[in-house]
Amino acid sequence: MKKLLTLVLLLTLSMSFAQAELTKVKTDKYSVYFDFDKHKLTDIEDQKLKDYVASLGDIVILSIGLEGFCDDRGSIEYNRLLSQRRAKTVEDILEEIASKQKNVEGKGKIDLRITELNADELDATRTLNRRVDIYLEYFHNDYIDLSKPKDSLPTKVELVNRQLRLKTFQDKPLKVGDIIKLKDLYFEGGRAVLLRKSEKQLEKLLKELQDNPNFKFEIQGHVCCIDTDYFRDAVDEDTGINNLSESRAKAIYKYLLANGIPEERMTFKGYGRDFPLEGEKERNNKRVEIAITSIN
Repeated sequence: MKKLLTLVLLLTLSMSFAQAELTKVKTDKYSVYFDFDKHKLTDIEDQKLKDYVASLGDIVILSIGLEGFCDDRGSIEYNRLLSQRRAKTVEDILEEIASKQKNVEGKGKIDLRITELNADELDATRTLNRRVDIYLEYFHNDYIDLSKPKDSLPTKVELVNRQLRLKTFQDKPLKVGDIIKLKDLYFEGGRAVLLRKSEKQLEKLLKELQDNPNFKFEIQGHVCCIDTDYFRDAVDEDTGINNLSESRAKAIYKYLLANGIPEERMTFKGYGRDFPLEGEKERNNKRVEIAITSIN
């Protein structure tokens, strides 16, 4: 039976908060595989593991367990040590995302009924048995931390100055600090998924950036209508994290990158509800803009 150690972080939360968050706790299992008689991952398996960790997003690890295994060849003691070394390899890779408090076990070999398998089945099964199983228990890091002050809201002067910097690509000459308003970009509610009717605006944006290769820019995401004062950004329904404005800015970044705009020309950032448009309807504050950061 696996013994999963609970991080100290969970114990510091109040009981009411812990009970509310338990409904969001998720568990996951992932396996990484090793070559015969090796305890170091191949480059391919190492990258797969890192991609898996990245796919989890912004999470809080509650507990983590690692179990290493070998195939049925070799002595009992040799296989036990090899399986432990394999588990230790994975533990070292995971150090960046979790506490050192983990349950790490080397289980040794997995026995096979060799007489029931043909040569191909035996080889394939042994390959799958040379592995480490990772057991995660976590929740997404979208809780309210009352120990930290809220982000300071922009001053009236900052809001006015920002309104004055709003331009279009037709305004000439454009200069550093100008912010390009993008119209007719449509996202699915609560998500960073662009709707088909945004295609014309995306194509127009792409052409303008191709025609103006001399400036670098920041893609800025904005939202509105957030009920609580403790979050400056809306929830991305696909991840459960309060970074919807950033997710939408990133969606535009990925579109431009996929269509040939060099990554060194652009960055992206979410500004939540910090910069509402004066006199505009709330729905118009759900927007993405382009801010010119430098001109060569």
